[in-house]
Amino acid sequence: MPDWREDIGDALAGLKADVGLDVPLAGYTTFGIGGPADMLVTVHDRKALAGVLAACRESGVDWWVLGRGSNVLVSDSGLRGVVVMLGREFGYVKVEDSVLVAGAGAGLDDIAVAAEKAGLRGAEFLAGIPGTVGGGLRTNAGAFDRSLTDVLSKVRVLGRTGRTRTLKKGDFETGYRQPVVDDRLVVIEAELELEPGYPEPVETVRQKRWAKQPQDPSAGSFFRNPESEPAGSLIDKAGLKGFRVGKAQVSEKHANFIINTGGASFFDVYELAQVVKAKVEEMSGIELEEEVQVLPEPERAGGSQAPTRGKDKGQRNKD
Repeated sequence: MPDWREDIGDALAGLKADVGLDVPLAGYTTFGIGGPADMLVTVHDRKALAGVLAACRESGVDWWVLGRGSNVLVSDSGLRGVVVMLGREFGYVKVEDSVLVAGAGAGLDDIAVAAEKAGLRGAEFLAGIPGTVGGGLRTNAGAFDRSLTDVLSKVRVLGRTGRTRTLKKGDFETGYRQPVVDDRLVVIEAELELEPGYPEPVETVRQKRWAKQPQDPSAGSFFRNPESEPAGSLIDKAGLKGFRVGKAQVSEKHANFIINTGGASFFDVYELAQVVKAKVEEMSGIELEEEVQVLPEPERAGGSQAPTRGKDKGQRNKD
């Protein structure tokens, strides 16, 4: 076992954290794809989170924070370094008047449910989205022409030194499917400003989503929508519905979904995505951009949340 794994294991002794070595990540992603993480650490409080990040910094080891794995494509060779997951203690959702406070590990769908129960509207568009708050803020998740930053008022983050900071509107980004906070910061909590009233029922919104989307293993919408036309429409016009590479396929139900038909590899999905991008650009002149986070990023492939960005440089808050 590399010395750094022993060092980090020793540093976490006495902290509320569970440590696993060489853990396959396929079981932690909705794609069902992904090789082993050198070390997988589940932290159960902020002290343990700060502790593992400090240990990585001291050991010069790369790290990620992985949520529910619903917006990532992980290499079959796995991820080098430490993958951090937030335990149940980060999954709280509280309502204070018209403000909803959620831990980074809370599900986006859980937020919609809590808001509905509290008689608040504004968060119903999150119903049925499978990711977490932390992962959702990595891509400004949303649906039905709404995004998290439309209702986000504050984000509490943990910096590289272990200090907690609160970011307010103006301190974070609000672009379409763009990271809301700097990727060197770890999201630990978010506040949403909602309005009193009766939202569209959560179950109704879920059914709208599910009626349009395939139920096969996937990572959700694979490409960001260009301003001119939805990605799914462009892919459909390119005649790519049903197109396959190995066990990966462009969904017949929604062309912006790449699905795992059973036993697909990272290579199958990645190569299929490149074919889709090339065909769409050839047909329309539009270059599609991935919404799904590819781990590792292509320029680091062969040597991940894209590849680590170096020693103590990576926030890796992924869905």
